[in-house]
Amino acid sequence: KTVNALSHYTDWTVGHVHSGALGWVAMVSIGSIYHLIPHLFGQKAMYSTKLVNVHFWFATIGVVLYIVAMWMSGVLQGLMWRAVNADGTLTYSFVESLEASKPFYVVRFVGGCFVVAGMLIMAYNTYRTVSAPKGSLVPEPAAA
Repeated sequence: KTVNALSHYTDWTVGHVHSGALGWVAMVSIGSIYHLIPHLFGQKAMYSTKLVNVHFWFATIGVVLYIVAMWMSGVLQGLMWRAVNADGTLTYSFVESLEASKPFYVVRFVGGCFVVAGMLIMAYNTYRTVSAPKGSLVPEPAAA
């Protein structure tokens, strides 16, 4: 069977969409905002580059957990929905497939918490950057 036949209407599609929405669009947008905030508010840098890095890793780990959990859940659902007994009846009910997906939803929740925690770090870092006196923030020296 084709990938579409296995994944259609499953969580695999949710993971696929979120890999683009969170993994590409959100990350590029966040990077753009981190670049623009100091320029828009008369600063030479963000309040904390370390917090930017922490946000990056929280977001990356969160997105990976989120999308991999959804991909795995989707494959599981697709296989369960297509399993048939010798007499042609479905092997698993829809509810059984949802129950089997619960562990993946827990991982998805944890991934989402990482993403939200990263966004809260960004909000704090942005607040500290915007509220600092103009020109008072200087770039942190790079580690050798």
